[in-house]
Amino acid sequence: MTWHVYLKELKDSLRDRKTILLSVMLPILFNIAIIFFMDNFMMNDSVDQVNVAISKSTEAQVIEWIEDIEGIEISTTSDPVKMVEDGEALVSVSVEEDFINKIENHQSPQIIIQADPTSSKASAASDKLINILTVKQQEYVQTHLTEQNIDPSVLVPFGVSLESISGDDDMSLYMVSIFAQMIIVFAVLMGGLPAANDLFAGEKERKTMEALLMTPVKRIHIVIGKWLTISTLSMMSGIFSVITFVLYVTLFTDNMADALKLEDHIGFFTISLGVGIIFFALLVASIQMIVSLIADTIKEAGNYISPITFIAMIPYFILIGISANELSTVHFLIPFFNIYALIKQLIYGIYDISSILLVTGSSLVFIICSFLIALVMFMKSKWVLGKS
Repeated sequence: MTWHVYLKELKDSLRDRKTILLSVMLPILFNIAIIFFMDNFMMNDSVDQVNVAISKSTEAQVIEWIEDIEGIEISTTSDPVKMVEDGEALVSVSVEEDFINKIENHQSPQIIIQADPTSSKASAASDKLINILTVKQQEYVQTHLTEQNIDPSVLVPFGVSLESISGDDDMSLYMVSIFAQMIIVFAVLMGGLPAANDLFAGEKERKTMEALLMTPVKRIHIVIGKWLTISTLSMMSGIFSVITFVLYVTLFTDNMADALKLEDHIGFFTISLGVGIIFFALLVASIQMIVSLIADTIKEAGNYISPITFIAMIPYFILIGISANELSTVHFLIPFFNIYALIKQLIYGIYDISSILLVTGSSLVFIICSFLIALVMFMKSKWVLGKS
């Protein structure tokens, strides 16, 4: 009987164009838009030209230093700060008069760089300016030390370098990781939401729940059938999102495709992520059932689910600053944390069967608890029939 209820509710949901649009098409379009934005704007290697205002009195040698910087355009003016304030330039450079001569006479002349710290372009250009001027500063120091017959190496007793432990693709892989987590979890959260609101709050609002309860079908079969319908739509949305994400990254991006490298472990990646999505969808469906049972109308259910969806994104922001190697057993035991942790681990090529078992076991416990709460609520007319 549960199977018949499930098929009936699933067919009714899939016949509704709104369900197809919100549960399947919207997550897919959202995924494509996110990846397109990430690949074309956040990971674009092209260098934007930044206009730098510099005082007219600046000596030619200093201007030559700045002209060598990629992405910098120089505009000479009598008042570089005003030019920035008027929006005609992003960075101003004020160089003390007779700059080179004062250097030669060891008078320590000043170069003042001013920019709006809230502008990312201005900050990047300022960093470039400071770096090139620091290099020139060191060159002058070495020259004067040599003239004094002092070995410049005494100022640098040892070298320090910073290298990434994950190779050249670390930034690309990081971007893939943070967007994959958001895309997949968001798709599962949104996939079954329209059906969840309609199958409980919607039926109460339309006064059709009474007729359904008058049928000889037991309530437990009804609630399981509806739960499986919501879960199926969430799973479909999540799986379609994964397929869309992998295909788009592989076919239409370069840096992210090189960083992802799924060829050698595509089987384990697919099975692990599939298991994670299935159990996460079952848990989400149980929670959405509870919310829909509390509400008396679809609009009210939407109002209740919005803050819950926001809360579900909190683990995402917490885990952004945690590397895949830092993930501990606790991360795979806490609901919602575990799916984010699993996705991050898989994206970084860490394939640990114990993580899958922890996610499966912990999710199963919370699925049973939340489903039992929904079942108890469905057995009481107070929740299943609403105010009527």
